[in-house]
Amino acid sequence: MQMTETTTTEGITLAHSCEIERALAQIERTLTASTDIDAVTDSRVRDTYAAGLAWMQRFIMQPHPDLGRKGAVCPFAKPSHEDRALLFSAFDATGMAFDTYIGAMMRLPYFFHRVASQRPEPSELLSLAVYPLGLPDDAYYKFIDCAHMILKPFYMECGLMLGEFHPASTVRGAHSDSFRPMRADMPLLVIRAMALHDALFIDGASTPIGMRVHELECYLRWNAPRLSGAERERVVDRLAQRKAQLAAVDAVAQPTAQTVGV
Repeated sequence: MQMTETTTTEGITLAHSCEIERALAQIERTLTASTDIDAVTDSRVRDTYAAGLAWMQRFIMQPHPDLGRKGAVCPFAKPSHEDRALLFSAFDATGMAFDTYIGAMMRLPYFFHRVASQRPEPSELLSLAVYPLGLPDDAYYKFIDCAHMILKPFYMECGLMLGEFHPASTVRGAHSDSFRPMRADMPLLVIRAMALHDALFIDGASTPIGMRVHELECYLRWNAPRLSGAERERVVDRLAQRKAQLAAVDAVAQPTAQTVGV
């Protein structure tokens, strides 16, 4: 019986690993600059890229009256596209198990850094939009929103930011509660290097305090050389405040744990 269980477990593990490698191979094979999508031979992938770029040009590359600030929804999308630094990739996620999907996404920071290192000219605008093909509408919350919550801490540890987009997104804008900047015509995840303006997207009041500490630590580590003295001091102060709050939470929790006999 033990041999049967072991063999079954090994078989599942091997199948899981093969599915991850298959997804990663598709992502690498379909890697295309947003300016070159007409050359993509796979019609399904080409149509997805064309629809994705059309949405970007219509929405995130444009100003919006509900945005709450001047300028385009994403000020860097159009320059990235024009600089040939906006890349598209796709893979077939039809029927894919969630753990397999997460396993593949956890490998993408290494892929992103490899792609960045191989470019003839480095670009701070480099972005990778990954389209998971075949996701049903009722899976967006899990494969995009939940995946983002799982993946973001690891991506930030790697010096990257991860954007989550899909048609039913309820994520609010940084400058307007009524604006939904992550609503796209199709599901996609966008990876890019961490930037100075990402201070707007971390340390949110609704984020668990331990996560807020992690986000600020990552931000400070990856952006320190580019921060002015005053900016660095502000981030260091915020981090010190969050660590003090975390310590206070721990101090309150410990007596409670002792009371219930933990």
